[in-house]
Amino acid sequence: MRLSLFAALCVLAFSTAASAAPDALLRQPDIQAGRIAFVHAGDIHVVSAQGGTAFRLTSHEGQELYPKFSPDGSRIAFSAEYSGTRQVYVMPTAGGEPRQLTWYSDVGPMPPRGGTDYRVLDWTPDGRHIVVRMNRLPYDERAGQPYLVPVDGGLETPMAVPETGGGMLSPDGTKFVYTPIDRDFRSWKRYRGGRAQDVWIYDLAANTSLQLTADRATNHQPMWVGDTVYFVSDRDDTKLNLYAIAPSGGEPQKLTDFRDFDVLWPSAGSDSIVFEKGGGIWHFDPATRQAREVPIRVAGDAPDTQPRFVKAGDFVESFGLSPGGERALFGARGEVFTVPVKEGEPRNISRSPDAREHSASWSPDGSQVAWLSDASGEYEIWVQAQDGKGEPRRVTNDGDIWRFAPVWSPDSKKLAYADKRQRLRVVDVASGSTGEVDAGTFADITQYVFSPDSRFLVYVKQHANGNGALWLHALDTGATRQLTSAETTAMSPAFDPKGRYLYFLSNRDFNLAFSSYEFNWLYRDATRIYAATLAADGPALYRPRPDEVGQAAEEAADKSGEDGKDGAIARLVFDIPGFDQRTVVLNAPAGNYQELSASAEGVFFLGMTGSGRGGAAAELGFLSLKPDAKVQKVAEASGYALSADGKKLLVRNGKQFSIVDAKPEADLAKGKLALDRMELRIEPAREWNQMFVDAWRILRDWFYDPGMHGQDWNAIRAQYEPLARAARTRADLDHVLQELVGELNSGHVYVESGDQRTVPRKPGGLLGAAFAPDPSGYVKIARIFAGENWNARTRSPLTEPGVKVKEGEYLIAIDNVSTRGVDNVYRLLENKGDRLVNLRINSRPQEAGAREVVVRTLTSEQELRYLDWVQSRRRMVEQLSGGRIGYIHVPNTAVEGSRELFRGLLAYHDKDALIIDDRYNGGGFIPDRLVELLTRTPLNYWKQRGLEPNATPFLHHRGPKAMLINGLSSSGGDALPYYFRKFGLGKLIGTRTWGGLIGISGNPRLVDNGAVLAATFSFMDTDGKWAVENVGVTPDIEVIDRPELIAAGRDPSIERAVRELMEELEGNAPAPMVAPPAPTQFPPLGR
Repeated sequence: MRLSLFAALCVLAFSTAASAAPDALLRQPDIQAGRIAFVHAGDIHVVSAQGGTAFRLTSHEGQELYPKFSPDGSRIAFSAEYSGTRQVYVMPTAGGEPRQLTWYSDVGPMPPRGGTDYRVLDWTPDGRHIVVRMNRLPYDERAGQPYLVPVDGGLETPMAVPETGGGMLSPDGTKFVYTPIDRDFRSWKRYRGGRAQDVWIYDLAANTSLQLTADRATNHQPMWVGDTVYFVSDRDDTKLNLYAIAPSGGEPQKLTDFRDFDVLWPSAGSDSIVFEKGGGIWHFDPATRQAREVPIRVAGDAPDTQPRFVKAGDFVESFGLSPGGERALFGARGEVFTVPVKEGEPRNISRSPDAREHSASWSPDGSQVAWLSDASGEYEIWVQAQDGKGEPRRVTNDGDIWRFAPVWSPDSKKLAYADKRQRLRVVDVASGSTGEVDAGTFADITQYVFSPDSRFLVYVKQHANGNGALWLHALDTGATRQLTSAETTAMSPAFDPKGRYLYFLSNRDFNLAFSSYEFNWLYRDATRIYAATLAADGPALYRPRPDEVGQAAEEAADKSGEDGKDGAIARLVFDIPGFDQRTVVLNAPAGNYQELSASAEGVFFLGMTGSGRGGAAAELGFLSLKPDAKVQKVAEASGYALSADGKKLLVRNGKQFSIVDAKPEADLAKGKLALDRMELRIEPAREWNQMFVDAWRILRDWFYDPGMHGQDWNAIRAQYEPLARAARTRADLDHVLQELVGELNSGHVYVESGDQRTVPRKPGGLLGAAFAPDPSGYVKIARIFAGENWNARTRSPLTEPGVKVKEGEYLIAIDNVSTRGVDNVYRLLENKGDRLVNLRINSRPQEAGAREVVVRTLTSEQELRYLDWVQSRRRMVEQLSGGRIGYIHVPNTAVEGSRELFRGLLAYHDKDALIIDDRYNGGGFIPDRLVELLTRTPLNYWKQRGLEPNATPFLHHRGPKAMLINGLSSSGGDALPYYFRKFGLGKLIGTRTWGGLIGISGNPRLVDNGAVLAATFSFMDTDGKWAVENVGVTPDIEVIDRPELIAAGRDPSIERAVRELMEELEGNAPAPMVAPPAPTQFPPLGR
């Protein structure tokens, strides 16, 4: 039967009521010949199109995804991880052994928003090839192109379509309906930025293309049934619904009107469509225009939901020590444990499988442990006897916002804590009475510490200039005073346990570090350790003491009177006047320090090393208070805790924890704790329920807008919680969380996977080359990617010194296995990534005369493909402009992009004009530093004898510029063209950018180390208006990189940019600076 869009009036499949709570999450369906294939719990199942009990086809521990029936319905193609990388397989619909069809190593695991490699899209009508989206494009590991995979074996070949998201062949196989942009795994709902997809048709025979939709909304997942194209869109409302359009174009017709859940992952057979919605599978009949839910029962044991034991030590989020250092304390995997130094067993003292405990701390008197728990439905402070006996007691009762770690007062009677309302509070442990201390305006308050006599609280509060200052709160009077000036940053306060000093870190040094490339500098290693006496007449540090009679008695007097009876701290005297003048710097060099704490003998701290922000590694150091003391190394460490008596340290080094004496040169191996015995029995379904609520709560409390972008956040929890309860794998939960975060209508709200089954990765070997079959049966080396072999990132094995392999030669054998008769040469490189392989090479397709070379394989060719793409763009610009225009691609605004822009300016700032290519810029840092480089103009010139004048600053470009943008210019890649335009640096050419400028700055993770990343700050323009987010940056000149032109090797955006810049240069080229004759008359005339 021939189906026509206009054969009948559109009848909406209408639904306003939510579906019943699902028993399981059924995903990625396909339909053919009266059967539906779908994914459940990472396995592929088949069921009648009418419903019933499904039959499971696969059962591997990895994720089998994207099932797609052959045209006759007898076989199913899918992707799986059987071999240690994701590959394409085919198997009989009735069951049987899967047969592997691809062997080229995939890009590896990606976060949920990135999807996977090897996404099966369709079959050719003759059933001989499978259409598979493969991630082999040069500019983004998540970008894909459709390939044809021979079902009977052989190398896959790329289709003419240069880039795709979802897509499907026309019934006759001559055309391909698709979206050039892929956003299929992202769940940003009601999105209207530059990455919103439109539906296109590519004519494979004529190499032409037609854009079917042109709407700001999402239009994706196109299908072709009969003479009608179907797709899903949210153009008319807030949910994705099914639409239809004629292949020639026209006005789309809405076919469904679901208002509860989106239509997801639709797929079409020859005469019908299936999709997932609200956890279930739905069938749509194009003939009747009716949608119905398919009643499917999935029978199985759901092995991922069965109780199991985990090593809780792999999930530590907080740690501490008992006052005397006999046992360590851990908040780990949602429970609280204490672990002995040597003898005894770890002890779970919280035992709450339906709640999460975190931020645990031991009371200084040793009797209790405090933590935060959501057992009541919100995080409250609880205390429990340290031995775990009895029931925990709830201390606070007003939790409705995320709280930061509670800190004990030394007398164990009070706890200080802060929260995401920027409040600092103190609660009485016995009565629960809570007092307000202060509130932050410019940052959360997260650093606070009690004085040794428990009467004062010192904390860090950020000021309007961005600097943090120390503040003092007296608990007895309620008075609050500022201690340190906000002219410099102070942080990490720590009291001397004897009550003599307040130690803190402060950034007060300005140490120049010069660039290797230009006369430019930055300031680093700004932190030093400071101390101030609390009392005006307190014992001063580093006071000159000449040798005199009676000196020993004087020093003893300085140390007397510090403690009360039985070692108790006497009532402190805290003289605020003159505090700054009593502050001295300790004998530690300027560095990058964190986490200061103090014993009676000195201070402990982490010294960060490396060039990254915050440091790349850390060393635990100790500095004695003796006048001639120098910093001494305690151990390599990533964190530590000091016992209340100051005699023991709990040192973290990666996942290893050790209890050692609080002295330099600690032996971590000797004090290593047996955390492998700290095991926890988890019931995954109960844990996932808690994690769903925690994710919902983290978003509620950390998202930049407390109004949640106008969403009813409680109603959204109620809508998605049943889906979370239907999860049968950790990946199922990720899917539900993806849908949850999408409801915030915001960029940068992401899901990161946690503890779930994974297949050990075994990457295949790659040679930095493309191969082609040869009639001889051997493999021809069709292309070799040029490398930069001095750089490990861009090493190309076949171009390395001594290898001497050329394009057009033949690969005769790999490790003595002939390539002749092997259907796919990558078979022979399976599991050989980053290994030495022996290659036999010949200029002829024969064994005779072959030579042998040994090379080390790659595990990815991404960097080589990117280098090749950039160099080809640069050559194109060079040729089109006659060498007058330079080209720089900025792949992101993080390390690599900053490097490429700077390197490009060094190389091409002498060109008459510049093209800055921001397309496919994945973002990173806020790019104010990058735009500063582009805005540089000469301030003056300098003339030297016999040489041309040179400018200050030397590195600058004063000619015209243009910037290329597209929908994949994202995050920092949005901000860069925004700043480029703001400074009037040139024209923006291309298409609208992503529009994602609500950013992330960190928030708590989930109990199994997974995360939802809440966007914590949003972009505003200098007029105080919201900008860019969910809109993007629009071009000055719109240029669509039409797919047929890209397939032909052209680049329309570059061509237009060159044309624009050449017109600007016409008669207006920057003239070289010419020095006039040097002055000869003195004094100069007219002066």
